[in-house]
Amino acid sequence: MNIGIMRNYKKPSYLSELIAIYSKAYDINVLYMRPNDVNIKTGKVRALTLIKGKWIKINTDIPKFIDISPFCFKEENNEIMEYLRENTSLSDNGLRRTSKITFINRLKKDTDFNYLIIPTNKVNAINDVKEFIDRYKKIILKPSSGQFGANIFFLKYSDGKYVLLYGSEKQELNDDELLDFYRNNIEGKDYIIQKFINSKTKQGYPFDCRINMEKNNLGEWTVARKFIRIGIGQKVVSNISQGGAVSGLKSFLNANFQNDKAKEIERKLNVIAKTLPQKVEEMRRQELMIMGIDVGIDKDGSVYLFEVNSAPGTTQLRAQAAELRAQYYSYIRDRIQSERKEVN
Repeated sequence: MNIGIMRNYKKPSYLSELIAIYSKAYDINVLYMRPNDVNIKTGKVRALTLIKGKWIKINTDIPKFIDISPFCFKEENNEIMEYLRENTSLSDNGLRRTSKITFINRLKKDTDFNYLIIPTNKVNAINDVKEFIDRYKKIILKPSSGQFGANIFFLKYSDGKYVLLYGSEKQELNDDELLDFYRNNIEGKDYIIQKFINSKTKQGYPFDCRINMEKNNLGEWTVARKFIRIGIGQKVVSNISQGGAVSGLKSFLNANFQNDKAKEIERKLNVIAKTLPQKVEEMRRQELMIMGIDVGIDKDGSVYLFEVNSAPGTTQLRAQAAELRAQYYSYIRDRIQSERKEVN
């Protein structure tokens, strides 16, 4: 059976090739395609398929299931995406996606998850920033729909001045300079403001825990990998795309927390991994296939949800991700074949 991988890149990534290789063990043929490879008039697709280690061009029917990147849902692809929603199954149909602030507000209403929520507001004016600093002393400003930890600012008020941290830079601002910063970087853009969570190593570097979730051959959520991202040389974020390092979870927790607290933190992370993906699916009202959960850990061992990413990076777990993706494809194939038999 053919299963599609749809991305925006002309050439398949290393992960796509790994998935294609692993999938052959499950008697699944992977077709690599881009949105504009789909011909909605003929129901055909120009795709690449891996044969003896080489990607070969073919023209064939649109597969019954497509592993699609959320980044394919661009305005110029609207007609194609609508056609695919009606004529095949997608790993993510792109519907009912919400901004960070909407997601947070909805999760805040759930008593099973509201303990994870960081105090958050939408930024509409400079007074929103000042009021949040007065209330929480240290705050974070970040784009409502940002990726890769970009354009995130830390701000606090100390000794009559505002202290601004960004990347590896540090500045001190007076009231007028803060207003200039706001007008140049925040005003007119879709930003949210959050209480700062002191998720830092003993050496003072920012860190978070990334939980990469995939579905397995039973169609159930499973942890592909949990690991710590450390922002070496960074003032605010721990995203490794901006420079940093990764660490195994247990060794990191044991090095930065007392034994009992480290075990309790790990227990909390396991609960998040077990329960949050189903909640996100409930909120999106659809089955999903992958998810990246970013969690901050305060000095006292409290855990906070930083973000849920629908297109998490897999550089740190390519083999695990490829194996689980192939397993899930086999689950989808079996389900499709079972549904066909029921119809017949």
